[in-house]
Amino acid sequence: VAAGNPLALHDLPDVVRLGVRFAHRQAGSGTRLLTDLLLRPHGLDPAQLDRPGTVVEDSHLAVATAVASGEADAGVGIEAAARQFGLDFIPLVEEDYFLVCLADALELPAVQALRRVLADPGWQDLVLTLPGYAPAGRGEVLSLTRALPWWQFRTPRPHPAGN
Repeated sequence: VAAGNPLALHDLPDVVRLGVRFAHRQAGSGTRLLTDLLLRPHGLDPAQLDRPGTVVEDSHLAVATAVASGEADAGVGIEAAARQFGLDFIPLVEEDYFLVCLADALELPAVQALRRVLADPGWQDLVLTLPGYAPAGRGEVLSLTRALPWWQFRTPRPHPAGN
């Protein structure tokens, strides 16, 4: 939101209720999916954000630019982008990010080098300088089910005959 939060927005229902100009992320993006999910517990349809003045952007920085330029009043994005443009930031959710690879790839030299960087205290200190980020896991290897306990593997569907 704009510096000083002049519309006194606190959450996405405020955005819908007040009819503010919204900077949306493109359909299919993780941020767009998250926005849609955050509206549902309030009984709000994501289409309620799509009204005259709504812009669609393809990055967190583009959303921040739209708000900073006055083209939009609010948008969903990361704190680092908001702070880069001198905007206020209202946290809606915390997300965990994982780097995922096949177990066979863990021994590849490039993956080993990346894991060393991720575990390096210097990299972690650098991450701590970014608003909204905190290093966790430090290059630790987790199974998918340990990292995402709700995850369940599905049995592949049989292919139709002839395929």
